[in-house]
Parts: sequence; C-alpha cells; structure tokens
Amino acid sequence: MLGTFAPSLALGQPQVFDASAVTEANDTCQFRVQIPSGYSPDQPPAIVVGWHALGGSQYEIFAEAFDELCEERGWIIASHMGPNDRHWNTRIPQLHCRAMLDWLTENYPFSLDSIYMCGGSMGAAAGQVWHNNNCAYDDYMIAATAGGSQILDCQLRQEQYLASGDTNRSMRVAFGGFPFESDSIAYEYHRYSAVHFEDTTESMHVNTLTVPVWSNWGAQEFEWNAYGFAAQDYARLRLLGAQTIIGPASFDGHGFNVLPQADVVEWFSHFSVQRFPDTLSFAADQDGSYYYCDIRLGEQPYTFARWDIRKDSLRKRLDIVLLRNVAELTVNFVFPWTTLDTLFCTWSVVDSLNESALIRLANISRSQIVSVNGTPSYYISEAGDVAFDLTGTAHLLLTFKPDIRPAPLPVPTSLRLANAYPNPFNAQLTLEVESPGDLSAVVELYDVRGRLAFSANAQLTRVLRPCPSM
Repeated sequence: MLGTFAPSLALGQPQVFDASAVTEANDTCQFRVQIPSGYSPDQPPAIVVGWHALGGSQYEIFAEAFDELCEERGWIIASHMGPNDRHWNTRIPQLHCRAMLDWLTENYPFSLDSIYMCGGSMGAAAGQVWHNNNCAYDDYMIAATAGGSQILDCQLRQEQYLASGDTNRSMRVAFGGFPFESDSIAYEYHRYSAVHFEDTTESMHVNTLTVPVWSNWGAQEFEWNAYGFAAQDYARLRLLGAQTIIGPASFDGHGFNVLPQADVVEWFSHFSVQRFPDTLSFAADQDGSYYYCDIRLGEQPYTFARWDIRKDSLRKRLDIVLLRNVAELTVNFVFPWTTLDTLFCTWSVVDSLNESALIRLANISRSQIVSVNGTPSYYISEAGDVAFDLTGTAHLLLTFKPDIRPAPLPVPTSLRLANAYPNPFNAQLTLEVESPGDLSAVVELYDVRGRLAFSANAQLTRVLRPCPSM
C-alpha cells in the first residue's frame, strides 16, 4: 500500500492528511483522514467513515461539522474517493473503502466495535449497502449508519431519471445500462440498493435490520418526492428491527447538510456492533460469510440466497429455514455458547427449486460422537465440523459426547513365545507364539544337553483377541 502524509500539526491539534492505497482491483483509492489529538493506539477510538455525493470527493464530509465533532470526542474521521466521481454503492467503491480501512488498521488502529458510516445523497445509503455485503462477524461490521437525502432504491431512482428524460446520470454509468436491458443489470441495481421496494425478496435489506439507521431529507417538495417518500415503506420494513430515525428536515437542503450533525454523532455514541444476534434473516448475492454463517449459493442465476436462523444459547436451540437458492450453509459456533452437549433443532428446506441442502456445524470440539435422536451417527472431523444432508423438514435432537475408544492392542513386531503348557509336560506340549502376521516357521525342540530332539514345519496365523468387556 502507498501512503502520503502532511506534517503533523501542533500538539493538541488533530492531524489531518491525505493518503492513498492500492485496492484489490489494482486501482488507487485516495482518502482524507483526521486523527484526533491525544490519539493512542493502545486505546483505539471510534471512527466515522464518510461517503460522498455524486460529484463530491473525500473532502466533502470535512466541509461539514463532523470533523470538529469527531475531534471533540477523540474519534477518527476518514473519507475515501476512487478513480471517478460516480455512484458509491457499487462493488468498486466498497473495495476503496476496504483498502482505506485496511490502511488505517495498520497505521492508526480504531475500535472494530465502533465503526459508524455517514453519507450524503448518492452516498447516503452506502453504509447500509456496505453492511449488506460486508457483515461477517470478523469483518468491518458497522455499529450504526446515517444519511442525508438517501437514495434507498437505485432502480427506482434510475426510473425517475428516465421519466424526466435524463438518460446519462450516475446509475447508468455505474451499473452499465438500464434496468430493463438484462437480468444482470437489474440484479446489480438490487444488490447495491438499501432496499428494492418493488420486490423485497430481491433485496439484501434484511441484512441491515439489526443495524441502527438515521435518515433525513430536505423539506422541499422535490427532495421528498425524489428521495424521501420511499422511506415510509422502509420504516415499515424495519418495525421489528433496530432503531430507526426517518423523516424530513425542517429546512431546505440536500445531502450532509440536512442531518443534525451534533445529534447524529451523539446518537452514534450509544451503539456498538452486534456480531451475534439471536434472530437473523439473511440475503446473499454471492458465496461468502454473513454474520456467523458461510453460504454457498445454489445454481439459480441472479437470485439472492435467503435463509433465516434463530439461536437460543440458554435453551440450546438452533432453528434454520432455508428459503431460496441455498446449496450449503455453515453455522460457525463462534458466538458465546454454553457447553455444547445438546442441541435441539428444527431445520427446513422450503425452496421448491432447491429441495435439498447441506448444513454444516463448524468450530465445535473435536473428537466427539454426535448422536441424532439417540442414535450415534457422526464423528466430528479433525477440522472441528460435522455435516448433515437435509431434505424437507427435520426435528433433531443432537447430543455430543467424547469419542472414547479402547486403545488398540499392541501389534507384535517379532516372534515371541507367549505361553507353553502343560509345564512340565510328558508326551504332549502346546505352544502359543505371538507373530507380527501370517507366516511359515520351523519349530525345533532341544533337550537339556542342547541336542535337537524334535523338528516340524508350522503355519502361524495371527489371531485377534476380543477386547475385555468395559
């Protein structure tokens, strides 16, 4: 990664500088960073990540009051910019944001529990889109996000542009065409929207239902018609989710300036990231990690995988419903859990096109035997996982017990006389000989004077003794 710095400012003042990093796509991300005065890597602070509007840049959020508010709280503030000024909800700007966060992690560590995202206009919903696509429990998960003049539904806004005769705006450039031109174009609009209102099953909004969201729009009629009215539907979608603040500002404006910035920063300070919610709905646009699950999609093109999970550590329950386009689901037992000795499950596949799936439990103790409804059925692998084929609905009681097996009897490596009877003998003698395997041998007996008294060919056969009963 590359980086450039301005000289450090006077003691007691924040350090503001520009830097850059090379992304996975091999382009360069530029970003502006403000490190608070009194920063210490031993006590990593919270961070506010800014997403700029169409035509804006990494400097946009620094023209507002957010930089001063972050300095007051001892927080880092940073904003990124890619090789163009277009829509910041697509995959490429997400790579830019990741490159910036990686660079900061290496140079100015921040609290991974207190990442807040804030944007204006075209970047206003980018925090939600980021979380939709980057919500693995060990990733840069956000604790809360805020936006001014959010564009929640990319396809809806593009259709508004088309209706007004504007055919060359940011979404067409960013996604490569019009929504009606192909399934792939529409799929890109949906996967990088905060929500696709026309069909919420073709949206990833369920991934952010546990993330607090603050949204404001300007008071003028155009602002509300173009951006804000859809928020009413969005608020209904989030009724059972995390805290949601949605509504028009009391004054005209657009973007960052319609947010009550001091109130938003104070609001941010009340939230830490939730990595292991008990009840989750998921949507996945590609194979990868989502919260504590790993997903492999089925073979239906341009179709989000969908699944629901409910876990109850106290009752030792794990209920799963595979709704659509899931070929394999792995649940990683990385969340706080009591001793995994019993697991009650109701697992269902209700996907009419994908009628079976593989469910894998991972990050569990090795060297255990898993009984299914009382029948010993599986061994935990050396990797610490176990897999179950699932068709339809199954009610399972899984019990986990240590795999205790008797130590194997030692295998002889040479011939050894184990026993001879009767002793003393007269006319007949029985010899027991331990042998490393089946082989031919010559048995020779000598008298007390060392003279050969008897010789015979013998065929030795290995005999396995049964283990003594436990």
